[in-house]
Order: sequence, then C-alpha cells, then structure tokens
Amino acid sequence: MEPLVKGKYAVEYDEVDHIYRSVMATGGLLKKPMPPYYDIKGGSMAHLFEFMADKYEDKDAMGWRDVIKIHKVEKQAANPGDKPKTWISYELTDYNWMSYRKAKTYADRVGLGIKGLGVNKGDFVMIFASTCPEWFLAAHGCFSQSITIVTAYDSMDDKSIQFILDQSQPKAIFADSTTLPVVAKLMQKGNTGIKAVIYTGQDWEVSDNIKKLEGVKDRGFELVHIDELKRNKGADAPGKGKAKADEDDAEVEGEAGKIETVYPEAEDVACIMYTSGSTGTPKGAQLTHGNLMSAIGSASAMEGDLLNKDEDVIISYLPLAHVLEFVISHFVVSMGCRLGFARARTLMDDAVAPTAGSGRAKGLGDLKALRPTLMAGVPTIWERIRKGMLAEVNKQSFPIRTLFFAALNTKWAIVQATGSENFVTNMIDNVVFSKARELVGGRLRLTLTGGAGISDETHRFLSMVMCYVISGYGLTEVCGVAAVTMPRMGHRLRTVGPPAPGLELKLVNVPDTEYTGDNGSGEIWFRGPAVMKGYFKLEEETKKVMTGDGWFKTGDIGTVNPDGTISIKDRVKNLVKLSHGEYVALEKCEAVYRDAKEIKSICIVADNGCPVLLAVVEPSHSGATDKEILEVLKKQAKESGLSKSETVQGVIVDDSDWTTNGFMTSSSKVKRREVRKKHDKQITEMWKKF
Repeated sequence: MEPLVKGKYAVEYDEVDHIYRSVMATGGLLKKPMPPYYDIKGGSMAHLFEFMADKYEDKDAMGWRDVIKIHKVEKQAANPGDKPKTWISYELTDYNWMSYRKAKTYADRVGLGIKGLGVNKGDFVMIFASTCPEWFLAAHGCFSQSITIVTAYDSMDDKSIQFILDQSQPKAIFADSTTLPVVAKLMQKGNTGIKAVIYTGQDWEVSDNIKKLEGVKDRGFELVHIDELKRNKGADAPGKGKAKADEDDAEVEGEAGKIETVYPEAEDVACIMYTSGSTGTPKGAQLTHGNLMSAIGSASAMEGDLLNKDEDVIISYLPLAHVLEFVISHFVVSMGCRLGFARARTLMDDAVAPTAGSGRAKGLGDLKALRPTLMAGVPTIWERIRKGMLAEVNKQSFPIRTLFFAALNTKWAIVQATGSENFVTNMIDNVVFSKARELVGGRLRLTLTGGAGISDETHRFLSMVMCYVISGYGLTEVCGVAAVTMPRMGHRLRTVGPPAPGLELKLVNVPDTEYTGDNGSGEIWFRGPAVMKGYFKLEEETKKVMTGDGWFKTGDIGTVNPDGTISIKDRVKNLVKLSHGEYVALEKCEAVYRDAKEIKSICIVADNGCPVLLAVVEPSHSGATDKEILEVLKKQAKESGLSKSETVQGVIVDDSDWTTNGFMTSSSKVKRREVRKKHDKQITEMWKKF
C-alpha cells in the first residue's frame, strides 16, 4: 500500500458528508496486521503473540533492570523553615533479556496458572502495576485463555481503584511493589469476589504489604507471586536475576507445547482500558481483540518500513495502561525489535546510584544503559528533555552557545528548503548536537509524541537537535492510532499526518463557528474496526459519543489540509468565545506558554463571554511571583505570535507539586475542573478587574 497517491495522503471520498480515508484504505479499512510484515492465523492478540514467537524464536524480545538497592538521603531544604527533603536514588543491574520464545512460554504458563486459580474464559483480571515485563506477560497470559484484562494507571488513588473494582468486578488483581499498598488497603476493607492477588517484586520490596494482605480478616483470596504461576525452570525471570538451570531449554519448550491456548475471537473484549479521569470518575473503554489488531495493523502499514528488527530497540517507560504505550510497544515488538523496559524516575543519570565496585561517581540512567533507537513520549516529557538540553547548553561559553543556536536555525532552514536532511545537516549533527544527544542515549533516530499537542518550538528544537519527531494523534476509544506523520513527509509542524487506514474520518460542523465541513474543518468523528465497542456499563455515556451508525465523536476540532493530513486545533469544550466575539483555543495556547523555561505546568482559565484569559501556573522555580510569571507569559505570547486575545492578562501562581496535588491525570493532562475549583474565588475576583 502506497502512503502517497498524486500528492495526497488521504482523499475525500464522500464530499457530501465530508468523509476522508487514507489512500491506503480506499479499497477498505484495515482490520489487522497484513503482509509483507505479518502472516497471522487469526484475529486476536493471542494469535499475534504466537506469530511473534514462531517468527523470532530466540531473538531478544524484552529487557529489564532489577533494583539492587534503594538509597535515601535527607537534604536540608533551601528555606530554613521548610522540612528537609528526601532524595531517592536506585542502584540497578545492567539490562537482562528474555527471548520471544521464552516470553511466550512464560505468558502461557501465567495464563494456565490464572485459570487454575478459578478465573475462566470471559472473566476479568485487573492489571494495576507499573510498566514492566510482568505487566506484558500477565496481559498475554490472560489473552491466551480468553480472559479480559482491566487496566488501571499505577498512579491512581484508592478511590479511583475502588470505583474500577466495583464496576468491573475482576476475579483477580495483578499488582507490583508500587501498587500493593493500595491493594492491601482496599482488600482490608473487604472487597469480595477477588479469588487471587497476584504480585511481582523482590521479597524486600513487597514483604511489608504481603504481611498486611496475609492478615486480612476472613481472607477469601489466594496470594501468589507471578513466578509461582510461571514455575520458572532454567530461565531468566524478571525481578529474580538469573535462575539456576533445573531443566534444559528443550524441556521448557516441550512443556509450553502442552499448554492449550483458548483463542479469543476478534469481537471478544480484550481489554477494558480505564481513562485517567480528567473530568471525573474513570471510564472503561471496551477494546476488542479486533480493535487492537486493527490499530497495530495501521501502525505497521504507515511506519513499518522505518523499523530494522536487527538494530532497533524501543524504551518502554510510559504506563502500559495508556493506550499509546500499549499499542506502540506491541507494534514495535511484533516487528521483531527489542523492547527495553524502564522507569520514568530512572530515565536520567541523576536518580541512579553507581553499583558497588563500579568505580563510577554516578550510575547510568535507563536511557544511557539501553541506548534506544526508538522512543515514545507525551508533551510534558519532551518539554522537560528540551529544557534539560537547554540547561546544559546555557552552561557553555558564549561562543559555543551562539554556535549551537546558529546551527539549530541553519539546519531548520535547510530541511524546510530542501524537504530532507543531507550531508550538511549530518555534519551539523556530528559537530554540534552529538553531546546533547548523549543525554538520551546517543542513538535515537525516531521518536513519537502523542497524548496531547506539542508546541511548535519544542517540536522544532527536538527534531533538529535529537532526531525526527513523529507526531501522533489518537484516543483510547480508537486504540490510540488515529493519525500519524511519516518521515517521508519531511519535518513539518502543526500536523498529525493523515488518518490511519483502520479508520475513516468525518468533519462535522461546530455550531456558531467557522469550523465547517465545507471549509475543510470541524469536529472530528471516526468510524472503523479500531473504534471501541463502547464504555463498560455506561450506556448513556456511550450514547453521548457514539452514533447509531458507528461514528465516534472525538470532541476535537481539526482541519484536513490539501494533502490529506490533519491539523488539530483544540477540544470543542476548550474553545472559548470571549466577550469581544473572538474564539480562543485553550490547549493550543497552553502548548505555546509551556515552552517558557520558567513554566512547569499551566492551566489557562476562561469562560464564554469572559473579557480575558487568566492562567494558573506551577513555576519551574520556587519563590516566583504572579507579576514575574505574567511578564514571562506576555513575552512568550509576543515571541510566538499569539494574538492579543490569546495573551494571558492575569496569573495565579500555585507552586505546589501538580503531579501529587490532584491537578494532573495519570497521563499528565491538567484537570481543569480541579484547578478551577481550588482557585475559583481568586479567579472571580481577578476577572472583576477587567
């Protein structure tokens, strides 16, 4: 399938209803991964994993680092009256690796073990753990027995987890050292119906919470380590180091061959993926095996020719409970590439302690230890990486700083003029940017940004200094892959590429605005095999976003460009009409303001009919004043070309940690309702001044 036909990546095949399809899908929407990369027997995730094991056999599939020791150091706070701060660093092993065949064997064992606990086809198992090999293996163990997984972010609080437990009624919970404290607390409250708590982690990490679970009154659930389910014999087990060989590999493979797989159908629900709850309680999107296979098929059709199974390794550190990480990880590993698991807190060197006897002053962060070639991230991650690189640049002498930014601008001018990189840009990379690239391992050649819009400045900076940045667009309800850019398009800003071949796109008029299908813009709706079955036990909520003929209403406003690519403008609910009549897109403005180094997090506040934009800001440094931050935002608005109506006129500084105070979702999106609720009185008083 060619991604570009007569200069277009997508075509409007229904001009009356303004429906668009990728040129790869004009003959029909893509239902599953297809040749030349795949030859899969069936249409489920269990079939996909079987294909991977058969094709790649003894090749390294997934890697991880075990925690040797956690170091805690108490440091005096900068302000005399503040409490001392505890700094935590982790002593880690090098990467251990598991082959495709062994991964499949362990997943099958886990599935059989879960079945032995009384969990059967069609039952639910909740996966509430941080990203790790066991998460992946537990999911595929369930898939191998037609068991549905229920996912939850490891950062969710006990209230959200209790809601999910009450609604989904899983028969078992899988947890790790991070989430076991929440599980222990909830099980002590008497959650019934749970047949087993399956856990992972080393004894010293989990022992305290295991004792709490063992002490639950009238305990009606089994407590079992995942290694007991896997019955590890003669293999490397995550979290356990190298096990002693009790049997040879032939015996291991022989045992695996005796395990009967209960294959799901494509229309069976594979996963109830709960959203992070930015506007209230979490909603569970029911994603079928067919939905997920269509999304993975779209990813492979659009980006498959970019991957090299012998060279590429992707770093997986975002929550696997997030649809972006779940689908991208499966896509890359299904193409024969290596999947290296990491922790967000140990990505960089500063949180890693040197191993005993290494002679190093600092340990290696996951990025430097793994040296990935591929990486996915969300805007907050990329903005922090950009600011980290800039901090290193600003430590250099004036001539070197001048050279860096001159090289940045020169390279951008070249790729915009020629449409591609060449020997001149390669020379700039080697001479000027190589040191900055070492901060992320030194080998990155492709990154994917998704989850929300990235600012132009961050996109331009990283694509020139680091590597090509693929822009993706998707929602949980369409399995995360709705549109994506491709390197063959060149370095382009403000587009997320054409619609995926597993979906068709419809533009629907937004009342009282210029966003209309006739103008090539409007609210984006999707239909196709990648669209969810609906929200779990939320029929009315499903009806709000799903039409009778299968269209999912995204709530996003977009424009289809002449070449068939899509540009996202904002959310319908975040499009605000100010008192003078001009519409302002709040998320677009926030992406611009976050580029300022003084801004860590920002929530722009505005209502329809209000006179100006206000902002609540978490600054990058303590002690920042409202006046100081307002000047920063006005300067940023002017330099970025924002209009007067898009320029913030009032600021409220909130320097509490937004990642822990309830202002951010598990996927790093701002909870506008919570920010507004806390500062509503100040906001109301400030608006009176205008």
